[in-house]
Amino acid sequence: MQWDEERFGREYDLDIFMIVAVSDFNMGAMENKGLNIFNDRLILADPETATDDDYARIEAVVAHEYFHNWTGNRITCRDWFQLSLKEGLTVYREHEFSADQRSRPVVRVDEVKFLRAHQFPEDGGPLAHPVRPTQYLEIDNFYTTTVYEKGSEVSRMIATLLGHDGFRTGLDLFFERHDGGAVTIEDYLKCFEDATGHDLSHFALWYHQAGTPVISVASFYDEKKSQLKLTFSQTTPPTPGESTKKPLHIPLRVGLIGPNGDDMAPTAITGGEHRKDVLEITESEQAFVFEESAPGQPYQSTVISPHR
Repeated sequence: MQWDEERFGREYDLDIFMIVAVSDFNMGAMENKGLNIFNDRLILADPETATDDDYARIEAVVAHEYFHNWTGNRITCRDWFQLSLKEGLTVYREHEFSADQRSRPVVRVDEVKFLRAHQFPEDGGPLAHPVRPTQYLEIDNFYTTTVYEKGSEVSRMIATLLGHDGFRTGLDLFFERHDGGAVTIEDYLKCFEDATGHDLSHFALWYHQAGTPVISVASFYDEKKSQLKLTFSQTTPPTPGESTKKPLHIPLRVGLIGPNGDDMAPTAITGGEHRKDVLEITESEQAFVFEESAPGQPYQSTVISPHR
């Protein structure tokens, strides 16, 4: 509760927070207002047999259902097609909480391992679907790693694009503007646009297009001009119902390393939109040129960290 107050400015609105544990509950937990229902394996632990992972999982699930009080209950979805608005965003909030309570690098590695093991195959198989699906046979079909985990990564990319302060400002506006409302993903994105002035119309494709993009990078160093040119290309394999894919709006965090292993900050970057060390890839192929900060000391390597 204290973490949510400090990190996202969200205060609990009831006098008590109640949980009931049920042995035969057929899901993990459910965020009913005033009384969260939990499968008892995700709330009860025996110190004699429980592992560190068991305790971490319980902590994360309790946090997830508690965070739903704002992202799910006080602000809810207009319809089922907006499910990732509450689940993807709440998974992101849960991940950030776990990262602050434990080791951020270790937690992030675990998240990416889970994403690659479960969501990537879903994105690349016959059940591939967008973060916001357009149809369903049963509502249970919506409770997927794409809606949850990929939805979380989409919110993480917004935070990467806008920076910590920009993301917090946009989310504050979302909470203020839509408290007590039933909203859409468009409402969510509009708050970030209004708060920061950043156009997210292209970025919104992440919610509508299925599949996992593959990024390739080619580098060329011009010794005479002391320039490093990085050319990025992105492709997304076809998925059922989508044989042709559009280029996505992808934030890439890039680090440049000098001959002594020190970070090197370029004097200028040209070729597209960027914020400090975050490049905005928006085309099928796009090149960025880095002007060397110390001519004669060539870049040795490039570390690239795509946030998908």
